[in-house]
Amino acid sequence: MSSLVAVVHVGAAPPIGGGMRPTAVAHWYEGGVGRLLAYEVAADGSLERVPGAYAPDLDEDPSYPVTDLLLAVAREHSAVAQRLDTLDTKARANYDAGFREKVFDTQVAWGSDGYGRHFEARSQLESHRYEGRVAVGVDPDAPTAVSRALAANLERLDAPTVAYERPTPEG
Repeated sequence: MSSLVAVVHVGAAPPIGGGMRPTAVAHWYEGGVGRLLAYEVAADGSLERVPGAYAPDLDEDPSYPVTDLLLAVAREHSAVAQRLDTLDTKARANYDAGFREKVFDTQVAWGSDGYGRHFEARSQLESHRYEGRVAVGVDPDAPTAVSRALAANLERLDAPTVAYERPTPEG
């Protein structure tokens, strides 16, 4: 049985005050094959599911769960968004799969069609300022590999990020 172990919110800071105006939400489920399901947040607050699921390779060093999610659903907040859009367009033209399809069809493995463009986009996104905000909530019972992958990926991003952990009841 799968269980929800982490939630990722991506969005922009509102013009006044704190917090976030989310543009995308992803839920990480574990059990069997760990996977991220993503939703885009409409202006009215409703969620529209992004087709497919992303199974991040946690054995990959480094692992890219948040970076890949940003490339697939929220790259417009990056300082190099135009460059990322160009790479996405080239991947679509040459391989019939942009970053969204690449991530949510889980074809991000070394040697897969378009991997070079995807790898370059990962590097570009992580080496330039990301103007959006990223908030990650991790269940304390989440597998250690999930927590480590998320924390390490957040450290590599030049973005305002916050990590939350569910409080545990005092015994």
